[in-house]
Amino acid sequence: MNAVNSPRQFLVIATAGHVDHGKTSLVQQLTGTDTDTLAEEKARGLTINTGFAYRHSGGESQSATTLGFVDVPGHSDFINNMLAGVSAVNAALLVIAVDDGIMPQTREHLAILDLLGIAKGAIALTKIDHCSPERLFAVEAEVAALLARTSLSAAPLFRIDNLSGAGVPELTAHLNALAFQQRINNDSLDQHPRFSVDRSFTAKGIGTIVTGTLAAGRIKQGDLLVHCSTGEQVRVRGIRIDRNECETLSAGQRAALSVSIGHDDIARGDWLGAAKRSVIRIDTHLTLLDSAAPLKSGVDYHLHIGAAHRLARVRKLDENASLYQLSLDEPIACHWGDRFILRDPAAKFSLGGGKVIDTEVPKRGRASPERLALLRAYQNESRAAIEAALAVTPYGIALEQFALVRNLAPAAIDACLEQARQQSPAPIEVPIDGARFPRLFGAPVADSLTVRLTDVLQNFHAEQPSEAGLLESAIARALQPSVPAPVLAGFIATLLSKGSLRREGGFVALATHRAQVSKERQEFDIKIAPLLARGGITPPRTREIVDATGIPLKAVERILQHCARSGIVVKIADNRFYTPATLAKLAATANELMTASEGHGFSVIDFRDKTGIGRNLCIEVLEHFDGCGYTLRKENVRVIRKPWSDVTA
Repeated sequence: MNAVNSPRQFLVIATAGHVDHGKTSLVQQLTGTDTDTLAEEKARGLTINTGFAYRHSGGESQSATTLGFVDVPGHSDFINNMLAGVSAVNAALLVIAVDDGIMPQTREHLAILDLLGIAKGAIALTKIDHCSPERLFAVEAEVAALLARTSLSAAPLFRIDNLSGAGVPELTAHLNALAFQQRINNDSLDQHPRFSVDRSFTAKGIGTIVTGTLAAGRIKQGDLLVHCSTGEQVRVRGIRIDRNECETLSAGQRAALSVSIGHDDIARGDWLGAAKRSVIRIDTHLTLLDSAAPLKSGVDYHLHIGAAHRLARVRKLDENASLYQLSLDEPIACHWGDRFILRDPAAKFSLGGGKVIDTEVPKRGRASPERLALLRAYQNESRAAIEAALAVTPYGIALEQFALVRNLAPAAIDACLEQARQQSPAPIEVPIDGARFPRLFGAPVADSLTVRLTDVLQNFHAEQPSEAGLLESAIARALQPSVPAPVLAGFIATLLSKGSLRREGGFVALATHRAQVSKERQEFDIKIAPLLARGGITPPRTREIVDATGIPLKAVERILQHCARSGIVVKIADNRFYTPATLAKLAATANELMTASEGHGFSVIDFRDKTGIGRNLCIEVLEHFDGCGYTLRKENVRVIRKPWSDVTA
């Protein structure tokens, strides 16, 4: 067993601070590694790209730690590289040279760390050999005041001499202690793996190598992941932390992966995960550094999320809160909780930052009161978010979508569902076709929708006592405010299973409703139904029914229209009605012709010859098939579009 595979605590730390304040020298003191590897970095004496180094301590004991350092550039010209470096760290090491004191990039880097919510870390005061004790005390006071209202307000200060190494052992001990205090967000343990790529290169004899941090889940050597932007499957050939090969990688650890994807096909800002994931709009909670300078609509701002960089247009959703929607110039792979930084159109300074709340953004009602209440609820961790959302959402929570947004594994959703069932009263679980998980309705919301649905049916039954019920599409039109079709279908299915409603054919009715036999239905059964039965696939026209029964034409038309609404007959022309069973036989004949044509289709003549009915009636039947979506006419032939059972469902 090598060092990184032994039981140990892992902490990824980003350096931050103004240019030439000694960040790279301090990392070299801590790790023995010079992270400035580019020739230009050596020549200019400053960090340009992000550098990486590790410190392992404790051997294979229970107190073993690995500290992974991300050395980011301090110069303002390379802030993009800095943002990519701090996107997936657990802690920060803010470096301030005492001779210079607090400088512009000190402030901006600290603001970025604060916006990213990084609360663990330390402050290193370097170059203490260059100043007097009075200067040191003054800078310490200034730094304490600067940190007071930030996420790093509790971070201790360490006096560091990079030349002699003074203060480094105490700093190292503190960082090791932070590693043992590190706790990964509970959701990350229940998520599918997500690996954030911040660098990609090739190595001779190995192929493509990507470096980055595992934001969630676990990866094992040999696992098959997905390049989230393209959906391409990627095999993890090897995992390396520092110079050590390892079998597995856990959430919060930084590593290099040898992967089976072309070097040109993966780059900084990409993700490797469990499924293709690409969104163009995201709803967020955004905190502005200067709330008095509002963001403008129609302007492209610079968005840094993970290690990716996109242009984004911003729309404020709520005047009383910090809820914003970002529309991106290119799709991005992101999930709930991902932190981001927003910079001005010229990319000169940071404006604010926040976290992603939702990536499944509705096309309509994005700033409705219901949507805003849901976004506020969704700011919480998963279980708390479900509990809060059940109290405010009128259409329930689609757990399938909830899991997608938060990258949650099935076991995590099962746990959330089990906890929700413990509520009193328990939420209603509504099945959704094609979804593994149900839609959850809070009990009050479910009761309200049940009352509304019952009222619609009661009113209809009172007005039309002879009708079997209402089609689901008619119920949807009658419900105000409207309910999305999948939600209504699932809710009706739940009430059917409970016995509150019943279905008769395609119609939905209250369980207590029994259609009264109307005078029209009685006349149909006695006088017209026998004629249609004898006519078979050539039923009599309405005037022929008049002649055979003696019923006036208008009365015949009224009777047939009444029966058509109940599904007893099907109108295919103004003067021609079929029984559903007879029409199904003709549909089967059309399907036989389609099969015999080997997919090429059949003509009116083919249909006429096969059925033996007249050409004009054939045209009426086939045009009805076209209208209901069963067939599609292509010049002089028709092809079957979908099964007859789907048409009549």
